[in-house]
Amino acid sequence: MPPYGATQCVAGPRHTRGTPPNVIETDAQTWIGLACGDLDWETAIAEALVIASGSRAALHGLLPLVRSHPAGAETMEA
Repeated sequence: MPPYGATQCVAGPRHTRGTPPNVIETDAQTWIGLACGDLDWETAIAEALVIASGSRAALHGLLPLVRSHPAGAETMEA
C-alpha cells in the first residue's frame, strides 16, 4: 500500500526525484504515536514498526513533537 504522504521534516540536502538517501517508513498509527509521545523511537525500531535508512534517519532526539498527556497532568474521567 502506498504511503499517505511524504515530507522532509529535518533540514538536509535538496532532493528532487527517486528515493532520497535518508528515509523513514511507517504507518499512520505509528507516526501519530511517535509524534504524540505515546510510542518511543527505540521501541518502534525494535518492534519493526519503523524502517529507517540513512545516516540522518534517526529521529529519537526530535520526537515527540507534542505530548498527548503533559507530565503531571491528570486525565479527565467521564
